[in-house]
Amino acid sequence: MPAKRIGFLRHQAGMSLIELLIGLLIGLVATLAISNLFSGFEARKRMISGGSDAQSSGVLALYYIQRDAQNAGYGLPLYNSSDPSPLLCPIDTSINQAGVVINLSPVVIVDGGTGHDIVRIRYGNPASGGASLRSTGLMSGPSLDGRLIGCQENDIVLFHQTPATPNCTLARIQKLNADRTINTLTELNTAPTASPVTNLNGSDWVRFSCLGAWNQYEFTVNDKQELTRTGGTSSSTPFPNSIAVPVASDIVALQAQYGIASTEDSASTSVTAAKYLNRVDAWVNATGTYGTSISLLDRNRIRAIRIAVVARDGNLQKNIVSQECNGAAPGVSKVCIWKSDATPANVNLSANTDWQQYRYRTFEVTIPLRNVIWNRDAL
Repeated sequence: MPAKRIGFLRHQAGMSLIELLIGLLIGLVATLAISNLFSGFEARKRMISGGSDAQSSGVLALYYIQRDAQNAGYGLPLYNSSDPSPLLCPIDTSINQAGVVINLSPVVIVDGGTGHDIVRIRYGNPASGGASLRSTGLMSGPSLDGRLIGCQENDIVLFHQTPATPNCTLARIQKLNADRTINTLTELNTAPTASPVTNLNGSDWVRFSCLGAWNQYEFTVNDKQELTRTGGTSSSTPFPNSIAVPVASDIVALQAQYGIASTEDSASTSVTAAKYLNRVDAWVNATGTYGTSISLLDRNRIRAIRIAVVARDGNLQKNIVSQECNGAAPGVSKVCIWKSDATPANVNLSANTDWQQYRYRTFEVTIPLRNVIWNRDAL
């Protein structure tokens, strides 16, 4: 081989070990940076996605509750000032529907203590919108002062004595005649109806109103952390045998309160004072005075309800990201309800495993009981 060619090969050189190590180091740093960036992006994506799911669940839960609550009391007749309101019927004026005794109270909150509250909403569906007629004759076959419009067989009807003491009775239309007069009434004076109407005659007439299917719809949270709605009408499987249908997922708490007026209703209330009757002066839990033994007077102070639902984002975090409302850990979100109050309330989520390692969203809504308010003037 020529000497010139041998010299050329002798001076060729590859990458040194130091250069190779530097290249590997740069590659590792770049890989680590990309991995961290991707991990952070994924974490952010999961947080946004989880927050979006919680937002959808909370809004959907409030939609279902608010939709029914806005109808609370629909079907109760609206009488003029010379007749007492049906909300003055004895508080236990009731009828047995599929084994459940249901009274006329448009909204009932069952306090769940440290657990979930239960919200029961009652309303009818009469085509007549709660219009009433004067009735005379026998209770089993009353004569109505007008045409029976909007009532169907199996509907609930209310007999309300006026203008004397407001004795009341609920019954069910079992059969109608061809001319739409009442043929048969059943379940008259179903226990525990208090002070029922006992007779009809020319001097002691009563009002007759068709409530349609007077039923209740119940909202609560099940063990699977789903908001469920239970209810039914006479045309389908009636409450309580109807299935509790989940309507929103990832709901970990349902809390409710009554909004009450401090001024009691009265037929003699002056015009000046009347404007305060529909004002909510306080929010109270369904305990004590407003618990299971609530009186008629206190029931009729209720002007609104407010609902709080807490939705969970569903992504378990490595670290603690949530704490109680009165917690003091820096940088950790607090789970509170009634945020507009001077002192927001805590939500007890300790029954849920690893609850502090999830993020939550709280949703609240205030719902005026408009069908109760419309019945106020004669209270």
